Amino acid sequence: MNHPTKLYHATTLKKYLKYKNSNCIHSPVRGFTTPMAAMAWAIKTGRNMILEVETYNTHKLPDHHNQFGEAWWNDGNTPNFKVFYSVY
Repeated sequence: MNHPTKLYHATTLKKYLKYKNSNCIHSPVRGFTTPMAAMAWAIKTGRNMILEVETYNTHKLPDHHNQFGEAWWNDGNTPNFKVFYSVY
């Protein structure tokens, strides 16, 4: 099984500001293998930002997948992330 080295994480501005202030997203970091899958999840959950997150210790989630991509989680804090899409 190939483990992804980056995930797309749907979040809110409030959470993003916490990530930015702490210089990392605290474990577990969940995300999708494609931007489209993360956007579908963001619409479903009311989140308005998509972050591209560098991963190194990923595990496939048993649920949360959608027709656009797979859901994974990274075990460990993730300091490398950038805004992929934001409504702000």
